[in-house]
Amino acid sequence: MDIEILPAGPFQTNSYLVMCKKSREAVLIDAPPESCDLVQEELAGKNLKLQAVLITHPHWDHTLDLHRFREKGIPVYAHADAVEVIEHPELQSHMAIPGLAFIGAAVDHLLKHDEHLELGGMRFEVREAPGHAPGSLLFYLPDGGCCFTGDVIFDSSVGRTDLPGGDMSQLQSSIRNQVYTLPDETVLYPGHGSSTLVGKEKISNPFVTV
Repeated sequence: MDIEILPAGPFQTNSYLVMCKKSREAVLIDAPPESCDLVQEELAGKNLKLQAVLITHPHWDHTLDLHRFREKGIPVYAHADAVEVIEHPELQSHMAIPGLAFIGAAVDHLLKHDEHLELGGMRFEVREAPGHAPGSLLFYLPDGGCCFTGDVIFDSSVGRTDLPGGDMSQLQSSIRNQVYTLPDETVLYPGHGSSTLVGKEKISNPFVTV
């Protein structure tokens, strides 16, 4: 398994192309604005086929290129609580920067806690982690020793909770119960910034103690 980090959009949101060498297939985590061309270039250069887009949460900076992937027939996976905003991103226009095109995309598959996905020759474990936004999910790959966390947790920080649906106590509970219960050596790939480790965050994150 290989992981290509592709920051895109005005906030340099991380999209992650998770690739299986054996199957020559890939799965994309999040689709920020301006990510589609970057992803297509990577797929073509590595001769890979994209199987799905998994959405960590519905904020516009993680979803605004979804419609471009959907037009190519790539199925979209997300939590039920994220569907309305993904399909109608204009509901978030008051929180965005000017000049963006708010084009929605249909969600094909609804995900729930503790669901297991077999995609692109890889096994993803789905964990619900609300608090930053309704419909927030973690995607854990036990065989890869990594977890894609969206904006739930960052290196020495956590997601903001002052946007609609945010709740700090709920976010802290999600981190303790869904992130800190992963093996300490698990690599955390967040929606912004650099990767970190579960063990590091458990002992040094100033916002959520064990």
